[in-house]
Amino acid sequence: MRSLDEMPDHERSWEALRRQCDGTVHSSYYLNRAWLQAFEGSARPRIVVVEEKGSIVGLAPLCSYRYSVKGVPIKVLSLAGDLRGRLRLSTNSILVSPGRPDVLEAMLREIKKLNWSILWTINMGWSPQTEAYVERVRETWLPIERTGQAMVTVPLPAEGDVADGFDRGARKNLRRIMNKLEREGVRVELAEIRREQIDRAVDEYARQHIERWESRGGSYFRNPENVRFLKLATREAYDRGQGYAAELLINGDVAAQYFIYIEGGQAYGERIGMSQRHADRSPGWLIMYHVMGELRSRRVHHLHVGPGTEQYKYAMGGQETILVGIGAIRGAVALLARLPMLSVDRLTGLKEDTGV
Repeated sequence: MRSLDEMPDHERSWEALRRQCDGTVHSSYYLNRAWLQAFEGSARPRIVVVEEKGSIVGLAPLCSYRYSVKGVPIKVLSLAGDLRGRLRLSTNSILVSPGRPDVLEAMLREIKKLNWSILWTINMGWSPQTEAYVERVRETWLPIERTGQAMVTVPLPAEGDVADGFDRGARKNLRRIMNKLEREGVRVELAEIRREQIDRAVDEYARQHIERWESRGGSYFRNPENVRFLKLATREAYDRGQGYAAELLINGDVAAQYFIYIEGGQAYGERIGMSQRHADRSPGWLIMYHVMGELRSRRVHHLHVGPGTEQYKYAMGGQETILVGIGAIRGAVALLARLPMLSVDRLTGLKEDTGV
């Protein structure tokens, strides 16, 4: 599929394969389509589909983009949701019907036909199919080996206080924060964001992100594509009954926000924002605590807080799952990479973490 217009006809079969493969919400039809729509000025769909008797049995949700390094034009084929400076789909993965190595081979033949110098498929969820894909890419092209990031997941206690799963220091810190606010008469409440409030809420999220990060290297929410994606993805999730977003209000002011996708008993929450104005009141800890309670009431038992090893994730009882992936180069880029003065990293300009 090379255009957004081709995608709707495949939604039902795409989702059937994803369920068969236990793919995460980041491999879903609706998030891939929202990402490709929001970033259509930066990347183009190159979705490889393997069909059998009218059903999808293999799918590689890829996109293509170009850039140059020292004047050398580079053509990249990557998983949708992995483009530097753009919001990512953290565990987007290739999907292959279990027990079908022939489907994987058909997928690789189609990938081989596409126009690319670099293949970049990292941070996929582990499965026998993604493991087989990594091995076949390694055998077929000059590989770029990458150790996957750690995806951190916080299990929610089935009963009692949701903070019971936090470590001792985190529980003590949370009690101190809440007691201090109570003594000062500060009003704290959690408000769910309604669908008609999404655009306003995302604009506020972007404003606060820019305010917080402008003096520390800049905010990627200066890019309107990132704002557009968060709005599109959140609306699509709400329309499917899979979205939840909330604001923590301190004395009526928006002090923090959290945007989450929910599927079954799993919640995926990577977009958490905080106001500089209320930074001394630890709004990040407060919204995490209150949202975890709300998610548990919705029968969520695991909250995926995204890749990255920030300490607060582990203080809340976070557990690691290592993601898998691989890159590859071919053609002129592969030839240049063999020269002693050029490393693969210098030539490709790629980093392990290209999305944000």
